[in-house]
Amino acid sequence: MAITDILEVQERQEIYASNIFSSRQLRENIITYKMLCDAVEAAGIITYRLSDEDFLDKDKFLSAQQDIVFLLTQVQGSPQAKSIRVKHYPTREVARMLGVSHQTISRWISQGRFKGVSRSEPGKHVDIPVDTLLEYPSGEVVQISGVAEAYHQRMQIAARTETDDELSFINNKLASYEERYGPFEQLKQKSDSGELSASDEDVDLDVWTYLLKRKQELLG
Repeated sequence: MAITDILEVQERQEIYASNIFSSRQLRENIITYKMLCDAVEAAGIITYRLSDEDFLDKDKFLSAQQDIVFLLTQVQGSPQAKSIRVKHYPTREVARMLGVSHQTISRWISQGRFKGVSRSEPGKHVDIPVDTLLEYPSGEVVQISGVAEAYHQRMQIAARTETDDELSFINNKLASYEERYGPFEQLKQKSDSGELSASDEDVDLDVWTYLLKRKQELLG
């Protein structure tokens, strides 16, 4: 792939991503994403894979789709590709990682706070390399790679916390069902034999079944 083609993909990666991830089914797009990550990593290029929880965040998944599309342009041995193998983040992703608005990122770019990053013309799309240095208004200087690592760590902690909260809720609900009906197998046998005496027992059995399955998924 010529350097001009690579640059075009970089500028229009949102369009290319929408073409590749065109399925209306989330599961199919997740599988496509994982396959592309495998292909990119097989070529020796580091990727920042989304966690299973991240796939439910529409904006985060769209951003990851665009990232992986651009990384695909680097799966080759040409000198042009080697020269741009540094990961780039869209400005909206940088804003999310820094916890500021997209407008703030645009203003900081205009002020030259992202070293070596500028817009060729007002309003033009720009990505920020992972090795870029950012100078805060306070004078503190950080590298975007460090910001990204800290952000991903926070997201992992948040995901674990959310999982712990969900497990706590599920365990409490399961305990209430056992207190009311006894062991799960006992209520299941009543259902199989047609002995459930009320419609709410049938509903509770459905919910109980789902919660047991969900708990198993969370525990891996």
